[in-house]
Amino acid sequence: MAVCPKCEKPYEIGQQVCESCGEKLPGGPSTSQDEDTIILNLLQAEPGAPSAPSGPARIWLLDPLGDQVEKSVEISKEVTVIGRRSDCDIVLPSNTVSRRHAQIRKEGDRALLSDLGSTNGTLLNGEAVIGEEPLGDRDEIVVGTFKLIFRQR
Repeated sequence: MAVCPKCEKPYEIGQQVCESCGEKLPGGPSTSQDEDTIILNLLQAEPGAPSAPSGPARIWLLDPLGDQVEKSVEISKEVTVIGRRSDCDIVLPSNTVSRRHAQIRKEGDRALLSDLGSTNGTLLNGEAVIGEEPLGDRDEIVVGTFKLIFRQR
């Protein structure tokens, strides 16, 4: 097991971002051009168009330019918390993100997004999230300066 150069917490080889502090980790695999092309094609595909093989719901964290996936997180828990704190399920290390900013709650086959009273709010497809909003495949979530894509296959 390797150790994060910033927070010195252990991480598994192949991991790209430290789960504790969000630091980009050395030696992690880079996303290949083929995967980038597939991801961009999926994001640009028309709703109802064939998508990738079925699997669990995931959140893709896009890089600041919005054209590559920095990290992909499986939504496997009943409630997935997004925020700045290291104990959140999806850690977004920025002062534009509240400590516990938003959450995704699974309800059967559906996923629901809600803001947790964050300072800067949460956007879903460009609209402010009020209460719980249902998530659909390829929905864009903005938390602080971060753009995330929800994938339900």
